[in-house]
Amino acid sequence: MNKQDYHEDEKLRVSGERYAGIVVRGSKVLLIHRIKQGREYYVFPGGHRRQGEDPKNVVIREVEEETDIIASNPRLAFKSHDKKLGQFDFYYLCDWVSGEEPKLNGEEKEKNSSEDFYEPMWVEIKKAKRLNILPEFAKEWLLKNL
Repeated sequence: MNKQDYHEDEKLRVSGERYAGIVVRGSKVLLIHRIKQGREYYVFPGGHRRQGEDPKNVVIREVEEETDIIASNPRLAFKSHDKKLGQFDFYYLCDWVSGEEPKLNGEEKEKNSSEDFYEPMWVEIKKAKRLNILPEFAKEWLLKNL
């Protein structure tokens, strides 16, 4: 990844959409541990689509940018519409290809601080029910389907 890839022109972002990758490796799932404004939670790696970018490529790119993990074969698992944010969320189940230990990269690495904390990690799926995974519907899907 080239450092400039992390700072794409804001004008190229498609607003109102977020794409996330659910990467499974054995009995573990890839999550990003977050602490923001005193709130602790976990999310699936993901981000925004650029104009003209294929949704599946968005997922692969975002997972690698945020975690240094290579994923492939994204398949749409579910989608949701957040009326409060006016945003559509698309979650793709992906195959793990390579990368043992996730490493924080990109914009998240540059913003990482005690007030805006990011830590990518593999989490045992059976332990996920005890975690504050957001949004809640994503956690529900994970627990029901994996």
